Amino acid sequence: MRISLKQLEIFLAVYHRGSTVAAAKQVFLSQSAISMALAELEKQLDTTLFQRVAKRLIPTQQAHLLSPLASNALKQVEQIEYLFNLKVERLVIGASTTIANYLLPRLIRDFQQQHPNIDIRLAIFNSSDVCQGLLNYDYDVGFIEGENPFVELKASKWMDDEMVLFAATHSRFVPAHKTLKSIRELESIPLILREIGSGTRSFVQRHLLQYLERSAVIELGNSEAIKQAVINDLGVGCLSRFALEDLLALGKIKILTIEQSEPLRRPLYLLENKQSTHSEAYQTFVDFAFNYRFDGMTSV
Repeated sequence: MRISLKQLEIFLAVYHRGSTVAAAKQVFLSQSAISMALAELEKQLDTTLFQRVAKRLIPTQQAHLLSPLASNALKQVEQIEYLFNLKVERLVIGASTTIANYLLPRLIRDFQQQHPNIDIRLAIFNSSDVCQGLLNYDYDVGFIEGENPFVELKASKWMDDEMVLFAATHSRFVPAHKTLKSIRELESIPLILREIGSGTRSFVQRHLLQYLERSAVIELGNSEAIKQAVINDLGVGCLSRFALEDLLALGKIKILTIEQSEPLRRPLYLLENKQSTHSEAYQTFVDFAFNYRFDGMTSV
């Protein structure tokens, strides 16, 4: 069965006008052409769409069912034509939570000021879900905080991120001078961390938790929940410094350091599916992302 858009247009004209004569004037065809197209459509659908009463065509229940579907089909075609006539290109980005919430909004804003013809959609998931989405061709490009576990994906280091321990400004758990003498002091403090599967949690597991003999962990599903828990002095959190800019500016938290410990830095990665065919919009965005500057920090 091959129903044409012209048949649907003719059907709707007859449906709304009530006769082939009026429909012919609307779509600029002869009355006989209208009748032939309508008869062919009824044959293809194996149904009767109109009852012939005198000079009027009365829609059947099948016609009432078809009408909204035909209208939507024609509207979607109009949207496709409009979109491609505008030469708008679409780019779908999958990004892990920290990158999507605290880095990409400003990057996308500045990118679209230079490239208003590229429409961007941003999907936010944890790192493992972003990788899976790229494997399923859901995204054109991905950004994650953890390592890439899939050989089907190509990972390029995008930039460095600093992870920091932080507490409420007047926390009951940490000293006023903000410095811990040893990482082992964290064993007696509740740690408020992201969920397993997130890039942030994987990093904390490797660089902090594995050095503790015991730890009390409160697990929360997003960075904003962790920030609120820390503000209310439920424990100590560990997040990207980018995620804490607002609270630091308001004086609601303090950054903690550990004596004789190096800063906790992690790479952020841009991912692509090796089998994907990339558009010009993709390459334009990737070039922009690698040259973008975040308040003194540079892309790699």
